[in-house]
Amino acid sequence: MGIATALTNAKLGLSASARLADTISNNVSNAMTPGFGRRSTEINSLSLGGLGSGARIGATTRTEAPYLTTERRALDASLGATATRSDSYARLLEAFGEPGSPGALSTLATRLETILMSATASPQSQAKLTDAVMAAKSVAEAIASIADETVQLRTEADAEIGRQVGRVNVALEAVQDINRKIASLALQGVDTTGLQDERHRIIDGIASIIPLRTVSRDNGQLSLYAQNGGALLDGRIFPLEFTPATGPVTAEMGVGTGLSGLSQDQGASTGPVPVPVATGRGLFDGGSLAALFEVRDSIVPEFSAEMDVYAGDMVARFRDSVPAAALDGAGQGLFIETSTGPAAGLAGRIGLNPAVDPAAGGAVWRLRDGLSAAVPGAEGFGTYLQALADAMVVPRAPGGLGSQTAANGGATMASEIASFFAGRATRSDEDRSYLTARLSVLDERETNRIGVDTDAELQSLILVEQSYAANARVLSVADDLLKLLMEV
Repeated sequence: MGIATALTNAKLGLSASARLADTISNNVSNAMTPGFGRRSTEINSLSLGGLGSGARIGATTRTEAPYLTTERRALDASLGATATRSDSYARLLEAFGEPGSPGALSTLATRLETILMSATASPQSQAKLTDAVMAAKSVAEAIASIADETVQLRTEADAEIGRQVGRVNVALEAVQDINRKIASLALQGVDTTGLQDERHRIIDGIASIIPLRTVSRDNGQLSLYAQNGGALLDGRIFPLEFTPATGPVTAEMGVGTGLSGLSQDQGASTGPVPVPVATGRGLFDGGSLAALFEVRDSIVPEFSAEMDVYAGDMVARFRDSVPAAALDGAGQGLFIETSTGPAAGLAGRIGLNPAVDPAAGGAVWRLRDGLSAAVPGAEGFGTYLQALADAMVVPRAPGGLGSQTAANGGATMASEIASFFAGRATRSDEDRSYLTARLSVLDERETNRIGVDTDAELQSLILVEQSYAANARVLSVADDLLKLLMEV
């Protein structure tokens, strides 16, 4: 090997060592950067005419773990969907109240039952009559308050759908822009790993909304599809479209009747195409977006329907199970359906009969003497009070209630509704805990695969240091040899 060849090889060796040192230092400095994929620089031996001619520096690439990343993103979406459902059940149960806790509907219904029985024993007691009226009013207000919360929850879900659709579309635009930059820079031989990191982070940012899978294309570009096959980005963007409601989402509203469904621009000349969602088989099901549609169009309406049936039962049991003489002039009982309310649906319109409500000009003694009584009657008369107490506890068939099948009294019905939805909430919470644990493990595995191990990087740096010193020594020796030759 000639001195010139030795100098060339040493120079190439120093360049390779410098490039490796640059890659390692970049890895170490970004060890804590979210979404950063470890870089590796390829070094190959160079030969000419069968003889070693130094080292050739290859491309610097970003470490990928396609299977782990795809699985982790799928779990992100599943957790996003489960968390959305779990949070909605928590809100509904909080509005309903935990049985036995103060302010819970079942507690208030039980209190009304107890106070009516107590008033029956002492019909002359003005205080007990007042307590009974206030207890009945609390029940009506609690039912209406729950209806308010269902409207609020559906309204928030509808607004969040709009926000998430916007986030997805913005992310698609960003990925498309990065795709173009990567394709352009790759043709120029420029390092694009930083752009790949940014693209990875953007896709991760929407992975919980829609379960995603990526498809590699030419020149480092990526296409995006939903796990169920819906195209989002492939050469062009296929944006999602949704129109949020302009006001509160009340019980009678649905898709096509005041609410928007999900649609997508699929390139059809006729415009955006409606996309089924929250069916279990929809193209974009599986993440928080579909779960929000489920909350808005299924979970909350089902709960609202239960509350409407319960409100109807309370109106009917105090109208149909008491003597006609105990009703008001319109044939209404202790609870009535008001003409207006805070929300559509009977639960939002239930109210206390004004005949017994002092705040509405009524009198509590009518609870004892009949809602249509013009003047107080005998203070010892307890027949109607007994009928009211019996009406509260009489088992009635749960027509229309999905939470129960047996006939129950008013307080028991409320407890059964709470137990039914608490069971669903518990299952959702269990799924959430399970998915959280799985995601933590999978995330750690992915990080171990594509993340930076600083110990391993520093060990590699020691080898680079040794290689650098060895190549520098070759240069020094070659220099000494040249000096000898010059002295000859």
